[in-house]
Amino acid sequence: MAEPQAQACIPGGKCVPCESLDKSHLLSPEKVEAELLTNNIETWKMKDGNKIARSYTARNFQCAMDSMVAIAKIAERENHHPDMHLTGYRDVEIVLFTHSLGGISENDIALAQMIDAEVEFDYSPKWLKSNPEAKKD
Repeated sequence: MAEPQAQACIPGGKCVPCESLDKSHLLSPEKVEAELLTNNIETWKMKDGNKIARSYTARNFQCAMDSMVAIAKIAERENHHPDMHLTGYRDVEIVLFTHSLGGISENDIALAQMIDAEVEFDYSPKWLKSNPEAKKD
């Protein structure tokens, strides 16, 4: 009988130290897609086969920066850091993957959930009209 795989996340969604993870913690693309749907974080999409990403257009430059600072605070608290890109002064892309593994682990799913739950995004009204799934209830 195979040994049970250690969890990459502490129950309740907290990230565990990446140093304790190995390649067995990588999620398959099918598992990632299922996790995104199951955890109601459909704003995140697979990227390059080994990452998940969330892109949005903020209302203005300040709103883009405010959301990135809020994400950075969560990342510091969890000690799990995304790649963040700001282009065109308000177009933001957040990319998550477990750098030490070169792919997606439960830590990335947990961090995506935290970002969606805790960050107040101030989207461009035009962008939000085209992306209604991003609106929080």
